Amino acid sequence: MSANNSIETLTAALETITDSIATLKVAVEEMQKQQKVAAPVSDELAPFHAWLQVELTPYFGTKGAKLISDKLNRSRAIADFRYFIPVYQELVKGDLQKRQMLKAISAVYRYKFGGYKNPEKYALRSEIKYAAACPECGALAQVMMNRLIAEGLWK
Repeated sequence: MSANNSIETLTAALETITDSIATLKVAVEEMQKQQKVAAPVSDELAPFHAWLQVELTPYFGTKGAKLISDKLNRSRAIADFRYFIPVYQELVKGDLQKRQMLKAISAVYRYKFGGYKNPEKYALRSEIKYAAACPECGALAQVMMNRLIAEGLWK
């Protein structure tokens, strides 16, 4: 009887574990659905944002690069780049070179994610070209412009 009793105990434990796993699967699926709804980020964005953070880190540090990338992504999601303005106040603090870099970063971002398709593209292209020509802060703008060329967005 004790062998039979232990088999029943093991069976009950396995049923409990199976129920727990099923509950966890449902919870994970629900969380994934919520994440998809909360942060609509296309597959195209992930590599660009990762690349952008790597490129910005030497100039703005890890936290600054992440802040810039996150604010740009959020600005794009709500279709209002005024949301990016506090980044200037937070990271620049009177440094004109960094301010010009942020302007170039914003212009490249807006150009990449839709600006090359609308009438605003000529103003953005001009802003990016002049930023790339700057001897102090042009290196970053040139790297970003090369990325646009590599993606076939800059002709």
